[in-house]
Amino acid sequence: MLVELSCIMICALKLPKFLWESAVAHAAYLHNRSYSRLVAYATPYQKWHNTKPDISHLREFGSNIWILSEGPNIPRKMLLKAIK
Repeated sequence: MLVELSCIMICALKLPKFLWESAVAHAAYLHNRSYSRLVAYATPYQKWHNTKPDISHLREFGSNIWILSEGPNIPRKMLLKAIK
């Protein structure tokens, strides 16, 4: 199920195939925080930790991100501090 879901996420967003590992990890993360038919009143996360999961930090898979450019050898006085 996780492989199929990750394949759908990659194909639907037309992302490169090398992101399959991140897609599977994201699918597993979502699966553990989603309700199932076996236990209708709790998620796997709730059963394990005895608390509801906080999902306010979740973003759509494949959305744009900014990567902070830091390091001792990068002169950054008047240049961009991150790349898209």
